[in-house]
Amino acid sequence: MSQKIKGLFLLICAVGVLGLAMSFFSRGTPIEVQVPMVTKQMVEENQAKLKNEAEQRQNAEAARKRAETEARVRQCTADEQCIIVDRDPCGCFKGPEGVTAINSAMSLEFSQMVQAETSGSTVCPEVGSSERECSATARAVCRQNSCTIIY
Repeated sequence: MSQKIKGLFLLICAVGVLGLAMSFFSRGTPIEVQVPMVTKQMVEENQAKLKNEAEQRQNAEAARKRAETEARVRQCTADEQCIIVDRDPCGCFKGPEGVTAINSAMSLEFSQMVQAETSGSTVCPEVGSSERECSATARAVCRQNSCTIIY
């Protein structure tokens, strides 16, 4: 008998739960949901912002790699390892910033770096610089494990 009472009680509970569920899901008014309006302009602005951020990250990464390469091509342990090279296609015609000192063993890597930076044809001044870096007494030496130009 107790099994029948227990089964009847569970049946009544199930019917009650179904009745409550039906009354909950059969509301007379729909549930209001507010969704923000997204315009085409907003999407385009967001895409432009994301593109700009990606470009900034790429530029920062390129600058970091360039700085690492510059430091690597300048590393040295003795004066004999250092040479003066053109940093710019115009060399001393560009002025002191047209030349630099690097480790001679890294000249290929340096020339690849310079070639990647320069584009197209370059118009050089007609008169070369006579500043210290371009003078006849300028030479490359190793100072604090980095190649540098002295005068």
